[in-house]
Amino acid sequence: MTQRRTRLALTFPLALTLGLALARVWGVPSLSDPLGAPLPHGLSLTLPWSHMAVAPLFTLWDGVSMLSLGRLKGFLIGSLLLFLLWRLGRAIGWRGTTPGRELGAILLGILALAAFIAAGLLWHRPMAALAGAGADRIVADFHTHTNRSHDVAGTAMDGYDVTANLRWHRRAGFDAAFITDHNTVGPLASGPGLAIGCPGIEVSASRAHVVLLGDSTPVDRSRYQGLPGLLELLRTSEAAYGALSLASIPEYVRNYWDRLDTLVAAGLDGFEIVNASPKANEITRAQRDSVAALARRTDRFVVGVSDHHGWGATSMVWNLVEVPGWRDAPGRACAAILARLRDGFGAVQIVERHRLRPDSSWPTLLTPLGVVWEAWRSMGWA
Repeated sequence: MTQRRTRLALTFPLALTLGLALARVWGVPSLSDPLGAPLPHGLSLTLPWSHMAVAPLFTLWDGVSMLSLGRLKGFLIGSLLLFLLWRLGRAIGWRGTTPGRELGAILLGILALAAFIAAGLLWHRPMAALAGAGADRIVADFHTHTNRSHDVAGTAMDGYDVTANLRWHRRAGFDAAFITDHNTVGPLASGPGLAIGCPGIEVSASRAHVVLLGDSTPVDRSRYQGLPGLLELLRTSEAAYGALSLASIPEYVRNYWDRLDTLVAAGLDGFEIVNASPKANEITRAQRDSVAALARRTDRFVVGVSDHHGWGATSMVWNLVEVPGWRDAPGRACAAILARLRDGFGAVQIVERHRLRPDSSWPTLLTPLGVVWEAWRSMGWA
C-alpha cells in the first residue's frame, strides 16, 4: 500500500512536467494578428510580479475568461465530470472511504469551482498588459461599457463607472477607449492612471447592435426599427451624429449573415471581427475570415473589441492605430483615431491573445484540459 501511494503521489508532478515539456515542443506565440500580418517588433505582454508569483492560478483565470459561451459551459460540466472520475478512481483504488466522505468531497469540489469562477469575475486582479506598441501607435478599444448600461447597472458591477472603466483599460495597456454604453451617452473622465476616454454609443437597432464611434449625443433608437430603420441609421450616422458605424458581434452573424453586403451598401463603416464577450466569442475563424474578406473587398475597417462590462481582469484583444506624434497632443487622440478609421481596411492592426477557441478540435467536455494546454503552449512566447 505504501509503494502504491508513493507511485500515485509521483504521478501528478511527473505528468505536469511531461505536459509542460510537450507544450514547449508545440509552443505558439502568445500574441498574433488574426489576419496573419506580422506584429511590430518588441510588442509583448507584460506581467506584474504578483501575476507571475501565482502564475498557474492567474493564467487559468485568463484562459477561462477568454472562452466562448459554449466553451464556458464545457469548462463547468467538464470540470465536474473530471473531478467525479478522479474521486471514483480514488475510491476504487484506496480502501476505507465511505459514501458520506465522497459526497462531502464532491460538495467541496463544487464549492471550490464556484469560488474560482466568482473570484475570476469579481476581482480586478493584477492583469497582463500589452507593451511595446511604440511611440506613434495608439492602443485603442472600440467597444466598452460602464454602469450607464442596463446590463451593468444593478449587478455586482454597479460601481463600474467611467473612471473605473478607463482605469481598467490603462492597466491592460490601452491608451484610449471608446465608451459605448447601450442607447445612452454621458460625460467622460480624465486623470492620472486612466486611458483616454472617447465618445460613442451602442444603438440597439432592429436585431442588430450598431456602435457609433464619435457620437456624444443621445440617439432615439425607436427611429431605427425594422430593416429599413437599420439601413437608415447606417446611411445617416455620420451626417446625423458625426459618427462612424461599427457592426457588433454576435448580432450581425446571427441575424444578417446573408445581408452583410446590403449593410455595407447602406453605409456601414466597419466590422468587429474579434469580440471578447462570451456570446460574441463564438464566432469561428472561418466566419471571421469571411467577414475580413468582405471588408477588404469593400475597404471597410475591421477591429477587435473588449465589449467589457466590468467583470474580471483579462484583456483578450487590442488595436494598434498608427498616428505619428499623437503623444504631443493627447487631447486630439480620439479625433485622430476616427480620422484614421476613415482610411478603411488597413487603418487598424488587431492584436489578440492565444486561447482555446470555440472551433478548436478539443471536445467540449475536455475544455478544462484544453484551456490548460493552450495556456501552456503560449507561455513565454512574445
